Amino acid sequence: MAKLAVPPLLVILVLLQSATRLPVAETSTADEEYMHRLAAATGAERLLGWKADSDPCNGSWVGVTCAPFDGNRIIQIDVRGLLRGGGTLPELDRQAGSLSHLRMLDLGDNNLTGPVPTLFLDRLLTLRLDGNAFSGLPHSFFRGMPELHYFSISDNPRLEEWGLWSDLLSLTELRVFNASNANINGTLQVFLGNLGAFPALAEVSLARNRLTGVVPEKLVSQSIAKLDLSSNGLSGSINFINNLASSITDLRLDHNHFSGPFPADLSGLYLLSVFSVAHNRLTGVVPPSLARVWRLSWVSVSDNLLQGPVPELPDSVKTDFAEAAVKGSFCRLDVHGPCDQETSSLLSVAAAFHYPEILAVSWRRDDPCDGWLGIHCGDGDGGGGGRNKVTGVNLSRLGLNGTIDPAFASLLYLEAIILAGNNLTGTVPASILQMPSLRVLDVSNNALEGTVLSVRHDVLILADGNRGGLNVTAIAASGSFSSSRFQLSEATTPFLTFAAVFVALFGY
Repeated sequence: MAKLAVPPLLVILVLLQSATRLPVAETSTADEEYMHRLAAATGAERLLGWKADSDPCNGSWVGVTCAPFDGNRIIQIDVRGLLRGGGTLPELDRQAGSLSHLRMLDLGDNNLTGPVPTLFLDRLLTLRLDGNAFSGLPHSFFRGMPELHYFSISDNPRLEEWGLWSDLLSLTELRVFNASNANINGTLQVFLGNLGAFPALAEVSLARNRLTGVVPEKLVSQSIAKLDLSSNGLSGSINFINNLASSITDLRLDHNHFSGPFPADLSGLYLLSVFSVAHNRLTGVVPPSLARVWRLSWVSVSDNLLQGPVPELPDSVKTDFAEAAVKGSFCRLDVHGPCDQETSSLLSVAAAFHYPEILAVSWRRDDPCDGWLGIHCGDGDGGGGGRNKVTGVNLSRLGLNGTIDPAFASLLYLEAIILAGNNLTGTVPASILQMPSLRVLDVSNNALEGTVLSVRHDVLILADGNRGGLNVTAIAASGSFSSSRFQLSEATTPFLTFAAVFVALFGY
């Protein structure tokens, strides 16, 4: 007997009809029980129609997604901005396994209040709690979510102060951590000092908190693309930014207390687009290497203690350089190009001292004779006309560190250099002793080393008390310093230290 051939289409129709008669799996009792408590606590019964006698996985619960092939467990709750009536979050029943299959929980922008409960959600990947009015986080909050990729709790200003605790280190899969305006205090040492624990971390936003201290030197990452630490109380240098060079695109450090100069070479930040360091205490010049960061779109540096020429960047880059220049950050208001020769020389001197803030506060714009700390000027050419020239530099006992720069020698009318009582190291550049106008060099009580060769009888050299062992060797034809040969301009004489004037006038 011949076999009856059954059309394939008929087989498919029969199978589909059979499938529709299969019983639908009911929601896990633990999930359902928690969802009904959540509906009551947040007002979702009224706002979203989460009925007390209904199954959360029946398709009528707004924002709830279930997995029918995973025991009909709830895997996603997304009610962002839908529960604006407020409410609180009930505690999870860990033993019952409430929401234990949940992958995504978005409760953002709902004005929820009360403490955030401990969440034991082993499979959770995304947690968004931003835009609420929560009152606190449990101390070990992050230990219950080992798979978490994305976390946001920004804009929760009513949170009780909390810190970036060591339980964060359990989030080894973390990609995004957004906690701006979340009342965080303490330091960054644990979190950003252990980035090896977060090999995939790409975004960190901690703006508008109460963080203090320095950014850890161990902050090294090849994955962070966005780092926002703005509007905190952070201090120290910004040298750490070069540790992010291979990945950073958006770096915001404004409104803190960062100080010191920029790193000398920024060209390695080749992916950087947004760079904001405004409203800090940064000193020195903006390095020319910034112009080689070719993806830049926005640079903000205003309200610092910057010096030197206006940085030259492509016209496509938006900046606040004009605002910074008006406030005295650069030597020229609206013109690119170098500073005055004496200004440039003195900025080189300051660079060798690591651009100390005590000088940066005073050494503004392009005229050293306009009230710069420690700078004394006179009519250098003796003609009585034209711009005054720098004739004396007295930076004694200012706590300066660093070395003595040969740029002193380019100040052609300089008669006195007084650097006594600082922490200067290295040697005294030979070019300084060859300056024809020089009459007094006081480098006593520092940590200088080497030998100063005294070749002229008309230059007073004071070098005693140097911890580095600096000594002065006279190699002139005959004799020693002679006060009869020592002459200073009338303008410079009152500028010297008492000790230098005493020896200059009386020879001992």
